[in-house]
Amino acid sequence: MQQYPNGAHALMIALQTPGPKGQMGVPVLLWGRPGVGKSSFLESLARPEFPVLTLIASIHDPTDFSGLPIHHEGKVHYAIPEWVNRFEAGGVGLLFLDELTTAPPSVQAALLRVVLERKVGFHPLPPAVRIVAAANPPDLMTGGWELSPPLRNRFVHLQWDLITETYLNALESGFPTAEMPGIDPVAHANLLPEWKLRIGAFLKRSPNLLHTTPDSDPYAFASPRSWDFAAALLTSCELLGEAPVQGQAGSKDCLELLKGCLGEGVAIPFLEFLKNLKLPDPDEVLDGKIRVKVSDLNDGEVYVLFGGLNRALQRRFDQDDLIDATLTYFDLTQDIFNDGRRDLIYVSLKQISREGLLMKAMAAAQREGPNVSKRIMDAIQSLFSDEGLKEFIHVFER
Repeated sequence: MQQYPNGAHALMIALQTPGPKGQMGVPVLLWGRPGVGKSSFLESLARPEFPVLTLIASIHDPTDFSGLPIHHEGKVHYAIPEWVNRFEAGGVGLLFLDELTTAPPSVQAALLRVVLERKVGFHPLPPAVRIVAAANPPDLMTGGWELSPPLRNRFVHLQWDLITETYLNALESGFPTAEMPGIDPVAHANLLPEWKLRIGAFLKRSPNLLHTTPDSDPYAFASPRSWDFAAALLTSCELLGEAPVQGQAGSKDCLELLKGCLGEGVAIPFLEFLKNLKLPDPDEVLDGKIRVKVSDLNDGEVYVLFGGLNRALQRRFDQDDLIDATLTYFDLTQDIFNDGRRDLIYVSLKQISREGLLMKAMAAAQREGPNVSKRIMDAIQSLFSDEGLKEFIHVFER
């Protein structure tokens, strides 16, 4: 039995996701008809240690979000509004911008820095203050203004609805207390590069989907910023067991978050790409437990696999199995060369070299004796004397 309105769980994931710029929470815009509990749900999240402040943007002046300019001692200073103090003591909370589509363009412009940078004028909000807005769908708006594309692109757009079953259950026993999911920031930071690799592989195949036009979807559209949102949210979803990985379709809420970042026209082909992405575990590859046949991997899989191998290899820099793992890495690299796809792993080779793999592998080999040193040196010389790689470096680095 569904206990929360549609969109509530996706909202909670977004609120707990570490943002791309170090703040907590990805900004969310809830779209739903009047009277379905958007405001009530958000205000129910308030706790003594977690204030929720509701501002209706249309009844505020732009200076309430950008600061009031004051001339003092020959300089212009920006006085911050009183509402900012609500978050200063505890450093956490939620700023709820209700009825956002009733805000005139001047107020929307003032909100740009508040939503993305969490700044009121030049005064930063505490990084753990989340931003959520709500609006009625375009077909239910009476008057008001359309949201500007820059403001739209600063949000993840979620559809909010209270279905009959959920409402009837609430009439009998009330709504349950909303609980934020636990997402470990350290685990999130460690996993995030893997989702960036998957996104990079997709955009290499479909570079035209890095950007889409604002009129391609009534809510979200793709941009580098919204792809960053998608990477952060997919990382959270994987930590919660809800992401489309390892043959899993992903939860409905995860899919809604992805559509809310990129728009449906981009989210659907990206999900299809993830569905067909077959990747071995990088650690098992380096351990020799899995033998990879590179001719069976498509370009996207090769790109993502080598990014994962780099990260797995870096974790072994000071471990006893570095030499065996390095030789396995070099063997796979040679297989890619023989398959004529050097361009797909050039960035990975350059990165792992800059991280010091060659020096660390040679130092470890010298400690093992001359035979091991010779194996490592022969492998290095074989790779970097490859004429195809030399030609590619010459073209790429010009």
